Amino acid sequence: MPYEVNEAKRLVIEAGKKLIENGLIARTWGNVSARISDTQYCITPSGMPYETLTPDKIVVVNIADNSYEGDIKPSTEKKLHSKLYALRPDVDFMIHTHQKAASAISTTGTCFAVPEEYQDVLGKEIPTADYGLAGTKTLTENVWKAAHDYPDSKAILMAHHGTTCMGKDVDEAFAIAEALERTAEGIIADVCSKAAGTEKSYNDLAEVFTDKIVPAENRTLTCSDLGNSVRKGTRFTLTMKDGSVYDCSVLSGTTPTGDAPLASLLHAAIYRKSDVRYIHHRADPETVAVSKMGQDETPYLDDFAQIAGKKVPCLSWDCSDRSAKMIASAIGSNSAIFLAGYGALCTGNTDDNAGAVELVLEKECKASMYAALTGDADTLKYIGRFLDRTVYVMKYSKIADED
Repeated sequence: MPYEVNEAKRLVIEAGKKLIENGLIARTWGNVSARISDTQYCITPSGMPYETLTPDKIVVVNIADNSYEGDIKPSTEKKLHSKLYALRPDVDFMIHTHQKAASAISTTGTCFAVPEEYQDVLGKEIPTADYGLAGTKTLTENVWKAAHDYPDSKAILMAHHGTTCMGKDVDEAFAIAEALERTAEGIIADVCSKAAGTEKSYNDLAEVFTDKIVPAENRTLTCSDLGNSVRKGTRFTLTMKDGSVYDCSVLSGTTPTGDAPLASLLHAAIYRKSDVRYIHHRADPETVAVSKMGQDETPYLDDFAQIAGKKVPCLSWDCSDRSAKMIASAIGSNSAIFLAGYGALCTGNTDDNAGAVELVLEKECKASMYAALTGDADTLKYIGRFLDRTVYVMKYSKIADED
């Protein structure tokens, strides 16, 4: 049953915050909408942070022609929501997520069978819509076709992108997203078990990938802490995982007492080469496993291309000043770089920006490992990666920073 408009706006705002809190999206990605009548719905605005949304920023859109009230632009995916509301009159709430496991399995373009325990929530099948650039007619038509061809499915995977979850209300929409993620985790676990020849879980993905895909000579590479840092003028503060803190010079990478770890050379070189202010070292098992490949990462997921870079390099770090300079130069216009065996460094002009890079990097690594184990997924084409990165840098990152 459609919502009253003020309640709809409140629920859309709460749902947007919940997407961020649960790690289902990064930055302003994803979108939320609620039907308010047979002819209209409310939707999140384009490019505005979910944490600061107020009712006056939630946009009312007409289903028939996508026209909207006020001066604030609705989500670029408004046409998709309009077409799905028109197609599914039983749907009164939609969330578009970039959740981890579901995004990973979307890369193979497969229609997946739903385990019996989740069929009441999801339906019997989860289709994958063909890829289309965000906000384009192609994406809208591809998702609509998947929803049309699988009328009993309440969740649609969007290839290389994310998901659309369609519920009768906000609670069902989130229940669908949760059941979809558990189903996707089970699918990845099955792939791991098949590759390993023994029963494995979703959490074993990095281990199985390392054993079966990483070159034998790289499997034993060890990862030491490279620290997190923040720049303030000509100096930066380097904080290590053991809690030790160092006040370092951007020019030399050293402290007045000369006690900084060698990782300080790496941070200093990056600060000298770019205008970033934050550097985060990402060393979770998935990122370290992918870094052990020693290969540049061509994106499988479009939000990784958007936020991290259209192709993220991987270099070796040997704790020398020369190595640090080479790594700093290799980052180029990207926001991340893999270091063989060390995971990755994520950069940004704000702590939030660097954190967003970390989030999409974690998802990309899961997708990359899943794709490698299945052998049944292609990376994004260059033109798509180029457009994704360009639009993000020129438009959406600036909107988020301003807010």
